[in-house]
Amino acid sequence: MKPFFLFFFFIVSTVSFSQKTTVKKLLIEVPTGKPKEQTQLLFLGCSHFGQEGMYKGNPAADLFSASKQKEIAAVNASLARFKPDVILIEREPEEQAQVDSLYNAYRSGKLAFTDLSYGRAEQYQFGFALAKVLNHQRVFGTDYYESVSNRMLTSGTAREAFQQGLDSFSAFGRKAEAGFKDGSLSLKNFLLLLNAPPVLDWTYRVLFVAPLGIKNGAFTAPPVKYVDTAYVNKTYIGAEFVSIFLERELKIYSNIVNIAAQQNAKRVLVIMGHRHAAVLPKLFQNDPAYKVVSVEKYLK
Repeated sequence: MKPFFLFFFFIVSTVSFSQKTTVKKLLIEVPTGKPKEQTQLLFLGCSHFGQEGMYKGNPAADLFSASKQKEIAAVNASLARFKPDVILIEREPEEQAQVDSLYNAYRSGKLAFTDLSYGRAEQYQFGFALAKVLNHQRVFGTDYYESVSNRMLTSGTAREAFQQGLDSFSAFGRKAEAGFKDGSLSLKNFLLLLNAPPVLDWTYRVLFVAPLGIKNGAFTAPPVKYVDTAYVNKTYIGAEFVSIFLERELKIYSNIVNIAAQQNAKRVLVIMGHRHAAVLPKLFQNDPAYKVVSVEKYLK
């Protein structure tokens, strides 16, 4: 090799090494955002057990029944092994005064869940009941409510594929609920099914991924309180649809992190509807301050 080429190779190698060193030094300055101790999050996704359609005419699914109360106690005993510092339920922070009042009355023995028309709901049967066992002073509302429906997306390219996926998903949900209603699925196994990673991933794909491909469509009768149609871009109607649903999850996320910080919590149990349990963990997986723990670890 001629001296000129050797010299040129040496210069290039030196420059390259110098730049790599600079890159490494700069990368060291990038914060990881990961604290010494991550806050652990456990999500329990539920069907809404307090709705009449779940238990009316279906005694095997009635959480007030003696047999189901035993199953609830067993589920709560399993969840107690997580040792949550804070329990969050599907109520809005603006309703906290009412949540406090109800929980204090229940905790002091002045209120039974059977006194409440919606007393079979997961927020009471799991949230309040477990908090009392763990001697928590409060249960916190973390929801942000928006009354929007999958049915409002009625037109657009590729909508048929989205609808087929939604129909298939809904049929699966009906089969799962039917198993719980007829008693062939225990409460624990019903919850394990709802919170199984493949089911949660499918829920996320159907509601938050598949609609993104839909374009040039429109919403039908969207609730004006939650959807400002003047700013809806019909060209990207699928993305608009997802953004409406995702907005709620992001605000719930904000509530969770604020409550956790205010309470200095390191182990947080979130009890909400199944859809939230499919989306929120994916958001928190990108937050280095938090570690999502699988509910299967405790229910099995």
